[in-house]
Amino acid sequence: MPLFEKNADPLASRERELNQQMARLEAELQKLATEVPKPVPAKPKEPVPATSSNSQPFAPPRASAKAPTTDSQGPDSHFNDRGVRKFDLLAAWQSLRNHLSGPGGNNPAMAKMLAAGSIHGLRPLRKERRVARNRFIFLFLTLLAVLWGLTYNYLRQR
Repeated sequence: MPLFEKNADPLASRERELNQQMARLEAELQKLATEVPKPVPAKPKEPVPATSSNSQPFAPPRASAKAPTTDSQGPDSHFNDRGVRKFDLLAAWQSLRNHLSGPGGNNPAMAKMLAAGSIHGLRPLRKERRVARNRFIFLFLTLLAVLWGLTYNYLRQR
């Protein structure tokens, strides 16, 4: 084992593998794009059924008879007489909370592994948090000492 050789990064090797796979797939896509597709025989078109002329295009949606409603006022209580949905404060609040919370993690198992430090070669997030916390405490105490010193000198000269 060489003395000054850097340890192999597992994520870099995986990145190389994925780049090779992407290059292979792109070459396959180029090959498929140059091939001429065989013509598909056209099917005869079926006639479109005529719709009734007295249908209401802007009518509010109706609840099915099977679905129980939790409203005591009925299924149409969320719509006014013109078919426009009324403002729902609770739904607006939930929508705002969902928007501000951001998207959820797309791979919770990976996040758990990163937090636990299960990937060889990467430091666990716990250690990074501890380092950041200690750095903050040190800088805060330094700032506090500088402010205390400036205040002491200012009051002593008065």
